[in-house]
Amino acid sequence: MPTAEGFVSTDRADRYLSQLSRHLGHGPAGIQADTRTDGSLFLDLGDATCVLSATPAGLRLQAESSAEDQLAQLQRRLAGRIEQIGHRDSLTVHWNPPPPPANAAERHTPSSHA
Repeated sequence: MPTAEGFVSTDRADRYLSQLSRHLGHGPAGIQADTRTDGSLFLDLGDATCVLSATPAGLRLQAESSAEDQLAQLQRRLAGRIEQIGHRDSLTVHWNPPPPPANAAERHTPSSHA
């Protein structure tokens, strides 16, 4: 299952997580939001999900989907929403590049022919 991890650097992560929870709690564009007991925010878009959590350094995002294109759409939509809400603080979502497929290293390893 395709996954992505992202981070938003801010010293007001709790505030933004709360604001996102209120904003997304209304279910805009088919997004279902649920605040978990640990304080994280779970977003369900049907074909993709994301968990947002506040850390002392910022917001941590963990997204997954059943397909790469759906994951990319989630990443764009979520980044756009966070950057819109945090425009006064110039918030930017930084997504980590996806890890290579498990067998990619085997395919790119030079073979040793004698």
